[in-house]
Amino acid sequence: MGTVTYPYGPPPPPATQDFAATQVLPAPRWGVLHAIGSLLGFVVISFGLALALPVYLGVDAVTASIIATPVAWLSLAGWPLLVARARGNGVRADLHLTFRWVDLGIGILGAVVVFACAAAFVVIYAGITGTQPTSTVGTVATNASAPWQVYFLAVIAVLAPFVEELHFRGMWWSALRRRGLHRWLTLLVTALLFAVVHLEPTRVALLFAAGLVLGFVRMQTDRLGPAIVVHLIMNAIAALSLLSLA
Repeated sequence: MGTVTYPYGPPPPPATQDFAATQVLPAPRWGVLHAIGSLLGFVVISFGLALALPVYLGVDAVTASIIATPVAWLSLAGWPLLVARARGNGVRADLHLTFRWVDLGIGILGAVVVFACAAAFVVIYAGITGTQPTSTVGTVATNASAPWQVYFLAVIAVLAPFVEELHFRGMWWSALRRRGLHRWLTLLVTALLFAVVHLEPTRVALLFAAGLVLGFVRMQTDRLGPAIVVHLIMNAIAALSLLSLA
C-alpha cells in the first residue's frame, strides 16, 4: 500500500466536540409563581416593617421606610438568585446575568433616552396639571435626617438597579418567556409591573417609559447586564441631583 504525501503539510487533526459548548441545559424548575412569590414577599416585608418599626422601635415613618426597603429587597432580588441556583442552572444561564465593556456605551445611550422621556413627561405633566410630578424617593430623601439621607440615596443609586433588574428583567422576563409569551408582550408586562410596584401615581407613565427602555435593552442584547448599567447611570444621576438640592 503506497504512502500518501501531502504537498502542503499534514492535514489537521480531526475536530473534537466541545461538550461544554454543546450540552443542553435542563429546564429550570422555577417560573411565574416564584416571581409572584418574590414580589409578594417584597410587598409584605416592606409594608410590615414600615408599620412595625415606628411602633416597636419608636423611629419616625421616614426612617422606617428607609430601613424597610433594603430589607425587603432580600425577597425581590435574593429570591431570584437563590431560586436560579437551587432550582435552575444558575444566574448566568437562567437570568442572563453577564457584563461586557460595551455595556457602558449602551448604558449611557439608554440613560440619555430615559432622561429625554423624563424631560418630555415633566413638560406635558406641568402643562396639564400646572404642578410638578412628585417622587417618593425625593420626598423621603428631603424629609430624612442628613446621615439617613446620604445612606438612602447611596442605596438607591448603587443597589436598587441590581435589585430591580434581577427581579423584573431577570426573573419575570425569563419566567414569562419560558411560558411562551412573545418578547414584545414580555417587554410590556415587565414595564407595567416595574411602573406599578413603585407606587407613584403621578410618575407611573414615566416609570412605564423607563421600563420600556430597560426592557428593550434587555431584549435586544439578550443579557441583563446592559439593563443594569442603564439603570445604574439613571439612578446615580438622579441621586446626585437630589443630594445637591438637599
